[in-house]
Amino acid sequence: MSKKINAENKTQYICEKAYEEFIQQGIHHFSLNKFIESLNMSKGQFYYYFKTKEELIYEVIKLKSQKILEHTAQQTKLGKTFLEKLFAFFSCYMEDSDPIYADLDKLIRDTFYLYFNVENEYIKKMNLDFYNFTLQYVEEIFEEMIQIGYLKEDSKKFVRSLIATADGMYFHSMINDDYNLKKYLSEPLANSIPTK
Repeated sequence: MSKKINAENKTQYICEKAYEEFIQQGIHHFSLNKFIESLNMSKGQFYYYFKTKEELIYEVIKLKSQKILEHTAQQTKLGKTFLEKLFAFFSCYMEDSDPIYADLDKLIRDTFYLYFNVENEYIKKMNLDFYNFTLQYVEEIFEEMIQIGYLKEDSKKFVRSLIATADGMYFHSMINDDYNLKKYLSEPLANSIPTK
């Protein structure tokens, strides 16, 4: 058990250090060899934890995304109204001034090309886990609002479309510098869900 805990701690430590480097240098200027040296590890020790640079990137994004989603879920619970809860949850898409979101957003944009590898089972699982976590929390928001009578019973059918819309708008903002993601995502959040 303690070896597993030590390996998990070491993996998290490596990921934290890599994240700092990715943010400071940018992913395209990141040197894996220099990074391994900075950890005072041999390549063999490093490759025990991560087989490739891409695997390290995926794990960093996965761990940071989990932390941000957990933070976002906690912020969502503080919201009093339906819109406050939705805006809190989708702030990870819309909030570009808070470093907790902005740094991860930069990393995701720099590595987005990696996520189109549909042959990689690890990437598929990571994306599916992210989607399921998102789906769970947005469904909880809708369920809470249905129970207090704010939303119609059948409004939950919009949850998957709302998530897909947010994802699509986020992707569009990557290719169009003039696209105001915050504005355009706020509109469907505020106007498209049927209330009682």
